[in-house]
Amino acid sequence: MQRTLNPIKDQKIAIIGAGISGLRCANLLLEQGATCALFDKSRGFGGRTSTRRKDNWRFDHGTGYFSGTDPDFLDQIKTLQPWHPTGAQPQEQFYVGVTGNNELAKNIAAAITAHSPDTLSTHLGMTITRVTPAKTEGWQLSSNEGETFGPFDLVISTAPPPQAVNILADIKSSVTKSLSNLHTYCTWALMLVTEKKLKALDLEHAPSKAIARIVAEHSKPHRQTLGQGQYVVQASLTFSQTHIEATPEEITQHMLAELHALYGPLPEVVHSQAHRWLHAGIQAPLGKAYLLDRSQGIAAAGDWCTGTRAEDAFISGSNLARAIIEDG
Repeated sequence: MQRTLNPIKDQKIAIIGAGISGLRCANLLLEQGATCALFDKSRGFGGRTSTRRKDNWRFDHGTGYFSGTDPDFLDQIKTLQPWHPTGAQPQEQFYVGVTGNNELAKNIAAAITAHSPDTLSTHLGMTITRVTPAKTEGWQLSSNEGETFGPFDLVISTAPPPQAVNILADIKSSVTKSLSNLHTYCTWALMLVTEKKLKALDLEHAPSKAIARIVAEHSKPHRQTLGQGQYVVQASLTFSQTHIEATPEEITQHMLAELHALYGPLPEVVHSQAHRWLHAGIQAPLGKAYLLDRSQGIAAAGDWCTGTRAEDAFISGSNLARAIIEDG
């Protein structure tokens, strides 16, 4: 029998994941009076839109830039800075954060914190390992440190499907069944600083079989590095899957060799660090914007529903929130 959720203003909702999808979902739910608890294993907001910092350098090593067509998403990214890289098509419009692309997530988080200080609790650096039935009604969340939270009327996971399957392993639901059929892929990204700039465009798409994209971070607004070249080199899907178990040091050497083959002898390497995004994208998207099991009070959202872009994540979070609001 389908369980009827309480009116939205009476609902206590847990959202696992403080990336773009989770934040957007929380934003709309909080505006309608729900009480939300936001959990993320990272110490900051943003998920794959996070920014890695080292000394005076900043690397958008997940999402290199933002673009889109959804009106609400465009309103959000237009609060950032336009970026006009060489190598882009004239009709393309890109936006980036001045201090890093995690600015987008920070902006959304700041807005919902200011709007709903009494109905939002945020738990960063908190890894949720299990969702289980509460002693009364609803759901209880457990962390890897033995803490428990709840009860919640509704639990939303915006984690990558393999992680969500593990977290929701004790629950039999149409949501978990759908999640178990989704498979992600990894990508490697090299964060690189060279003493002088490479002979490359600001944005290079698929310059070799091993490299999917090169983004010149120093070309972004207010990120000049006194003549140094600052790059994020994203490995191709095939290369990343082939080298999924390689060490960061091995990936660095592979990527440097690829750059040497493309541009000739490299300037002195000042800094290099490889990062593996284990769940960077979805092999075959779900095909709809979200998953929601009203009878169980379980839902899931994320870019993997329809694609791999930040806009996909934003739309997924928006549509799930609206479905919950309409139901409540």
